[in-house]
Amino acid sequence: MKELVSVHHYLVGAEDLADWHENSELAADNYNQVIHTVYQLADEDIETEQLEGLLEQVWHALAADEYLCEFEDESEIMLWVETFLKAQQ
Repeated sequence: MKELVSVHHYLVGAEDLADWHENSELAADNYNQVIHTVYQLADEDIETEQLEGLLEQVWHALAADEYLCEFEDESEIMLWVETFLKAQQ
């Protein structure tokens, strides 16, 4: 069911994060990487509503968090996503 969800609907631009982050370009890049990673790690047969809920929760969990600009590499993003997904279960 995952293929029925468009990940592009959940991506953000720098202007979406400018109120919280001085470097909103970096914040947006990292946020979008998180969204792609959540999508990639989701089970192929996940219910559409469940996946949409997870992608929406990323906004509440991370958009205003200063940590968004502190990810050093993709492995830190992967670790954050894995922790996030475990907490949602």
